[in-house]
Amino acid sequence: MNIIFSQEKLPAEFRGDTADIGLRPYTSEDGNPSDRNRPIGSWNQLYLWANVWDSSTKREGQDASATLQWNGSAPSTLIAADAAANLEMMDNRYTYMRHPILLRYYNFIGSYLTKNDRQSQNGGWINTAVSVVPVYVWWNPYNVDMKFQGAGGNPWGSYFGEHRFKPMLFADNIASSGPLSSLKMYTEHPLTPYTQGAFGAIHDRQVADFGASYRKTSRLNDGTGEVVKGEVSVLKAGEIVVFSQPSTTRTNKIQNGAVYKSKSGGYDIRTDNFAFREGWPQDMSEMVSYGVNIYTGLQYQYFERSGYPTENKYTFWARFAETDNDLIGNEGNTSLGTPPNHVLCHKYTDEYNSNSKKLGTFMMGAGIMDASQIGKDTRLSGASTPDPVVFSKMSPTMLNLNWGFEEQIMQATKIPVDGWINFKRDDDEDGTKRGKYAEPEPNGPFPYFIAYYGVSVKWGKPPVIGAYPEGKDYRAKTWQHSSPLFWGGQMPTASELGRLYSPYQFEVKNANSDFFPITISNILSNDGTRLSPFGGPGAEQVNKIVAAELPFQQPSSLAGFAGCRLTPGWYRSDSRAAIAKRFAYQSGVPGVGIGNAFADPMLPADKVFSHNEIMGDAALGDFWDHGLMINDALWDSWFASSLAARPSSLGGTGREELKTVLQQAFSTDASSNRASGIANRRFMPDLQGKPSEAVVEELARTDEGYKHASKYLTVAGGFNVNSTSQRAWEATLLGLKKRKILYSRSGRPSVLNNSQTSFSRFGVASSDKSHVDDYGSIGVTQGIPDGEAMAWSDLRTLSDTQIRSLARNMVKEVKKRGPFLNMSDFVNRRLQSGEMGVKGALQAAIDESSINSTFDELSDMVIAPKGGYPNQDAARGSVYTAAPGYLIQSDVLAVLGNILTTRDDTFTVRAYGELTNREGVVLSRAWCEAVVQRGINYVDPVNSPETPARQVNMKSGALEDTELSAVNKAFGRKFNIVSFRWLSPEEV
Repeated sequence: MNIIFSQEKLPAEFRGDTADIGLRPYTSEDGNPSDRNRPIGSWNQLYLWANVWDSSTKREGQDASATLQWNGSAPSTLIAADAAANLEMMDNRYTYMRHPILLRYYNFIGSYLTKNDRQSQNGGWINTAVSVVPVYVWWNPYNVDMKFQGAGGNPWGSYFGEHRFKPMLFADNIASSGPLSSLKMYTEHPLTPYTQGAFGAIHDRQVADFGASYRKTSRLNDGTGEVVKGEVSVLKAGEIVVFSQPSTTRTNKIQNGAVYKSKSGGYDIRTDNFAFREGWPQDMSEMVSYGVNIYTGLQYQYFERSGYPTENKYTFWARFAETDNDLIGNEGNTSLGTPPNHVLCHKYTDEYNSNSKKLGTFMMGAGIMDASQIGKDTRLSGASTPDPVVFSKMSPTMLNLNWGFEEQIMQATKIPVDGWINFKRDDDEDGTKRGKYAEPEPNGPFPYFIAYYGVSVKWGKPPVIGAYPEGKDYRAKTWQHSSPLFWGGQMPTASELGRLYSPYQFEVKNANSDFFPITISNILSNDGTRLSPFGGPGAEQVNKIVAAELPFQQPSSLAGFAGCRLTPGWYRSDSRAAIAKRFAYQSGVPGVGIGNAFADPMLPADKVFSHNEIMGDAALGDFWDHGLMINDALWDSWFASSLAARPSSLGGTGREELKTVLQQAFSTDASSNRASGIANRRFMPDLQGKPSEAVVEELARTDEGYKHASKYLTVAGGFNVNSTSQRAWEATLLGLKKRKILYSRSGRPSVLNNSQTSFSRFGVASSDKSHVDDYGSIGVTQGIPDGEAMAWSDLRTLSDTQIRSLARNMVKEVKKRGPFLNMSDFVNRRLQSGEMGVKGALQAAIDESSINSTFDELSDMVIAPKGGYPNQDAARGSVYTAAPGYLIQSDVLAVLGNILTTRDDTFTVRAYGELTNREGVVLSRAWCEAVVQRGINYVDPVNSPETPARQVNMKSGALEDTELSAVNKAFGRKFNIVSFRWLSPEEV
């Protein structure tokens, strides 16, 4: 596999004109999917991922985002959304897509009060306004720093304005005819994101922005409204960062703020005019300039906590619009409403049609922005579509969560008046009640947080507040089958099964909740810049998680490819359903891939394909056990020789070509370090009697060389996984002690001299510490106080006791499941119900050895969902299954996979002979011993060694016979005598 991936392009048989060739081509034996043009995995994606390190080579069709960026010592990455990607077709033919992951998107709703002259309509001196403050939390899950821009320097951004995703309606009991009137009808005013010219006041509505980028700093200058944007954000490896609106000059009068001045008129929006900046101090008062006037002339006595015993108080209601008919503006004035085609969920939901006009989804999108459109003055009028289109490249960070939204966001939420002083005048009771003398306390708590809504990834502990619907526990094995790293689970409908399987959850809560008092800090704990939990209340308090690998060089074992996301790769289709499958492509192991065999709860235990209509569209419910099928395709047909083009030095930008590596590996020069060409030291070169130059030329051939590598390599010390000797398993595993491994120190690859037995999820570990063993009393969910240390490390160090326990349990699994007929049989789970159908043998032995007890013993984070999964057994267990630091079988196979086999090729044969006379008396005896070894050559030399008995047609998936001779069909490979000796009687 390394040789084939070291070529300038894949051989023709692995490439298609309209679609990628799958690692396991589709055949009718795999089920009956609704769309057959779905390759199982993708050779092209595996090829692109394996070569992402190679910045010295730009292949056909690639841009600068295709590979890592090296500064001479440490790598980083741009956001890669393929050069041909757009809103309609996200091709990833030329690049391995990578982008930040949205962990949370919340809208915090706040109200604040100001003073004004008495308004006759309501008889008071107090004004009230509302702010809707959007806050994003983005995560760089990769093992390298990520710069938030694309290859052309265009920034990464998101749609901005809550109405684009799910329009919100507002109501109150405050009317111009007098205070505490009956509930007014729901209206978009004043929460619409557009300022409408017909209304006449350009500062009386929230300011909309069609797209906003993410910057290190961003602020609005008071007076001019000019936006001052800093550099685009760079998130360190694994870093989680909060982003909020640009800072503004604090003011009590929003019409004197900077926001409205940034607009040329009532209909104007400007792309990226309100770029988001890193951090938020959780101070709502900083957002006053973004507020919207509701009513003026309100009376102090009718506010909550004013101290006056009035029966009724000023109250807000809010809910989501259900159809386009709700978008009618103020008091039925349809000219004031949001144009329906400005509501983006229309574009991405199957719920909408011209008859129902139903709005039933919460959609959010992000991607690479078109730099030529940034700052452009765009005017909205009537139902015209905003022009220009902001995003030239949309990436699969889109959320399309059809979660129902049956409940109101705010129900009878009272407006507090905390923080006001000097309100009372003994000689003027009426003026006191009307707020004539009240003043806000300096630095007081205004605005007031009254509600929030949005989406977040699921977290480990049971939801305390916010998660919708209340009282439901939709937690899942976040890192295994509901990982936000995987794009397939992001479009569920509002079904119980869909909510369980989704990596995201919807949250909505108002301040009148019966729970403990809701504050912003207990929903969004952070220090204002670069510290944030992975989830919400009670969630993992971490600031860094490295969970996805971009390799620093090609992996040298099949399990080393576990970090490659299993996607279908590139394909061309005019089918809307087929395009949508870029998001809804399902997999049995989305979090961790090749070398693992976790069962997926959406698949019956004995099936590799199942259709579950949880997506609202029949075409979006296909589920495949891609991990199992890819393991079956690779483990007995391919291997990683470690003969690959590679960096000329750690952290360097130079490239050592394949031919140079081959020359080092097969050199016959006694002074040459032959092993330097073979990274895997267990492979030994065997020239088969040929000159080294001929072998090098044969293997370096563009289209054919990869087929011949195995005949020139032998395995030193292969191990049969069918062994039932605990001592043999112990010796194999303990032989890994003191193994030198690479880890990342300040982003630079460094060598870790280790005295223990260690495993890493990545080719270069994210830390030099095993978080379970080396951080003492620090809990898994509490994070690490040292800002330079990884909160969760992918490195795992095992004690000798744990290794012996693993060996003991491996023997149990072999006796229970064996004999394994091939390596795929060993790696994969069984297609049957029960414990053997949940995971592979090695993973079962790991879990039985208490190696992951740090995670598994957190009892409140071990779940047993009852949501109608086809395979309930697969859904049970720790929510942390397969998280970084949770040892999985690919971590072990990445080290041992190249020496494992399911049969012995070397045998010791002893023979006895004797000479007797006619009476049967033994005159002489002899004993001998021969060591014989199965070789690569057939008994009949008419067939070359690389000729298989049967082979898979890469394009059709058919299993085809080859032209082996009758002798070779009967006897196979030739045995060679490695050694022979006579034995003495004492040795017998």
